[in-house]
Amino acid sequence: MTKLLVLLPLFAACHERVIAISPADPTNQPGLMTVTGAATLEVSPDCADLTMTLTSDDPRPGTATSRVNALEGKLVQVLQQQGVSPQDMKLSLLSLGPVYEPNLYPLKIHTYRAQITVTATTRDFAKIGPLMELGAESGATEMASNFRRSDMPELKKKVRDMALAAAKEKAKQTASALGIEVGRVVAVSESAGGSMWNREYFPQNAATVNNESGPSLGGTLQPLSLEVSIGYQLAPKG
Repeated sequence: MTKLLVLLPLFAACHERVIAISPADPTNQPGLMTVTGAATLEVSPDCADLTMTLTSDDPRPGTATSRVNALEGKLVQVLQQQGVSPQDMKLSLLSLGPVYEPNLYPLKIHTYRAQITVTATTRDFAKIGPLMELGAESGATEMASNFRRSDMPELKKKVRDMALAAAKEKAKQTASALGIEVGRVVAVSESAGGSMWNREYFPQNAATVNNESGPSLGGTLQPLSLEVSIGYQLAPKG
């Protein structure tokens, strides 16, 4: 059995944009200073979601449903035997619908098709292939896998803290160099960069498999980036 070795590095980088300082208002109103800071974390996946679809056809809808439920029970059992906990398995789709005779009008029902999709999560990438092989042996007709990062909310908070710290440090440095004092914050905005901020899965499939071919594994580092802008009111002189 071929094992997949996946390294999970996590390293950070920050950068900043040019500061814009507005001139003092002629009516003696304080000026404004806007600073922009950005931060990036290069993240890699730490788990994979395996989706396995079970299918049963029968002229009677109740029989089709019973058979696919039996297939689900068998699949859940073999996944647990391979160390997948019940908390890492969920029923993500259940459907029942007619399959019509081809090229007939009026339409005539040929059979009923019941389908159940089970999603199993694993943090051991070396088990992706064997688990999907077990899925095929348990009657799964369609299978796929996607990489994701389980602690993405915490990583987003870290990136935001880094970007805010970069902007605040630049405001402090610039104010000191120009001999001015920074007043209260009057505006804050942020802009996400890259594709990972608003998506659950990494852009490339971790694996796809069917009954005619074996699994194909993959996964790449992706940047989690955020840019923040902070508007400061300059403290009045004197």
